Amino acid sequence: MQFFLGIDGGGTSTKTCVIDQAGKVVSAGLGGPSNIYFTPERQAMKSIQDALDSAIASGRIKYPELRISAACIALAGAGRDEDVARAANMIRPSMGTTPFFIVEDAKAALHGALAGQDGIAVISGTGSNCLGVNKGQYKRSGGWGSLLGDEGSGFSIARKGLTAALRGYDGRSQATSLAGRFMVHFGLGTPEQILPAVHQLSRDQIAALAVVVFQESVKGDMAAQEIVREESIELAKMVKAVYEGLDFPGETPVAMVGGCFSETELRDAFISHLRRTVPRTRASFPLQPPHVGAALLARDSMPASSL
Repeated sequence: MQFFLGIDGGGTSTKTCVIDQAGKVVSAGLGGPSNIYFTPERQAMKSIQDALDSAIASGRIKYPELRISAACIALAGAGRDEDVARAANMIRPSMGTTPFFIVEDAKAALHGALAGQDGIAVISGTGSNCLGVNKGQYKRSGGWGSLLGDEGSGFSIARKGLTAALRGYDGRSQATSLAGRFMVHFGLGTPEQILPAVHQLSRDQIAALAVVVFQESVKGDMAAQEIVREESIELAKMVKAVYEGLDFPGETPVAMVGGCFSETELRDAFISHLRRTVPRTRASFPLQPPHVGAALLARDSMPASSL
C-alpha cells in the first residue's frame, strides 16, 4: 500500500495528514505557523517538522512500515518561483528521500474543497485569497498579503475594527462599542493603551481579534456591521474576478475555506453579495480541508502505472 503526505502551512498553524491510495486519512499532525513571509524561517521549519513528525508517528501506530511515496507542501506565501525555491531549500532536510513539491496554499485548498473538480475556492482565514480552475487553467485574485491586500481576512477585519474603535474614541467617526470591547479583551483601563497592546502582537494574533468585531456585529454595533459588510463584498469581488477570468460555462461551485467563514455574519453577507454579483455560482463548504487537498495533490501527481 502506498501513502501520501499533505502539509498545509499558514499564518496560524501547520496541518499535516497522511492518506492511502483511496484517499482515506490514516493520520494527522499539527504544528505552529509557517507562512514564509511572516514567520521567521527557524520557526517555520520547526512548525513543519512538528506537524510532519506527529503525522508520521500516529500513522505508524496502525502501519508500522509506513512509507511516504510522495508529498505536497502547500504554503501561504509560496506563489512565486523564487518563493517556492526558498521554501524547498528550507523544507528539504525534513523530507529526507521522500519526493515532494510545493504549491501555494490556495491550490491545496481548491483541490481539497472541490475534490479535484473545476470551480473556485475563496479563503478567509488569517489572510485571504481566491483561486479557480477551469479545464486545467488557473486564475488567482487577492492573496497580496497584509500590507497590500488580505481584504476579507481575519487580519483585515481586526485591523479595521481597531481603527474604527480609535476613530470613534477620537470623535472622528460614529460611536462604537468596539473600543470598550478591545479594552476588556486586553484588560486595559483606557483606549490610549490599545496602541502599545496591539504593537506587541504578531500578525496571526492580530487576526484573532476579528472575533471581537464579529461579536459586536451580532450585538448590533453599526461600525462592526459595516466592517463585516465591506469585507464580505471584497471576498465576493475576488470570486467575480476569477469567475470572469476563467469563463466558466455554467453554474460554478465556490468553496468557502477558512475560519472566518465559520462566523455566520460574514458567511451570510458573502453569500448574499455573491448571489447578486455572480448569480451563476453556488457557495458551499469544502468537501475536504486544505491539508487533505495537499495529500490528494501528492497522490494525483503519481503516474497511474505506479499506483
